[in-house]
Amino acid sequence: MSNSAANDSGDNFVTHDDDDGFEEYTPPADRFLTAQIWWIASELVRRHPHLRISGHEVPGDGRLVMVHDEQDSMNIQWDLVGGCKYLVNGLVTSISWIEMMAAVSPHETVKRIEVGTGLGIPKAVPVTTPHSLTYRVIASALATAVDDRHEWYAVPAPMSPYDDPDCAYFQPFPTAIAAREEYARVADAQIAATGRGLHFFQPFWALLRNLEPVAIFDSAGVIHTVMGATELMPCYDSIHRKLALTTARVLGPYLP
Repeated sequence: MSNSAANDSGDNFVTHDDDDGFEEYTPPADRFLTAQIWWIASELVRRHPHLRISGHEVPGDGRLVMVHDEQDSMNIQWDLVGGCKYLVNGLVTSISWIEMMAAVSPHETVKRIEVGTGLGIPKAVPVTTPHSLTYRVIASALATAVDDRHEWYAVPAPMSPYDDPDCAYFQPFPTAIAAREEYARVADAQIAATGRGLHFFQPFWALLRNLEPVAIFDSAGVIHTVMGATELMPCYDSIHRKLALTTARVLGPYLP
């Protein structure tokens, strides 16, 4: 592979050994990159439960997925073009998609990020929590559907604790609407008690299939579908903590 092919996922070239020509490098399709983003991000949260995952739409750059702590003092982000980036001591470190997709071990990139950001490689991986399980089920669903004829991805389902909510993703799921209203009630009570605003972390993600929501995930460990609300941890425990089986149980009717 030429040196230029290790820079990013864009217009790079690889050399054929059997001739002097070049073949234009074509990056993997977005569905593969999306599944890989979520696997790495969810694995980081599993290994470091104080972290959380957020998303952001950037005009012209598409969707960003970010792993960060509550103080937002550490932020790791992925996009479908630039790969992975994080800031340490004022310097941006990048890991290209070529490097991530070529990793021999699935944990190679995870450990590289842990070392590079100062998170550290845990001596003992913590037990899965409802919080981390939420993200892992999203990642599992995206990996399962990677070859489906439908396009799958996960996006934040935003809510505001201060205003009337208007995110359309909630509408098919009455239990998600009720959960959203409870978050707003608790936030209002905290504001009334302290007399000042609060930094509100968005708890909800929508799993979309061809732009249509099939489920709303609450990062507290609950999935909302048209069948109602299901706590993920009891389901996970009941089938011997098997992630793929948990995903199939809560999302089976929608998966390919």
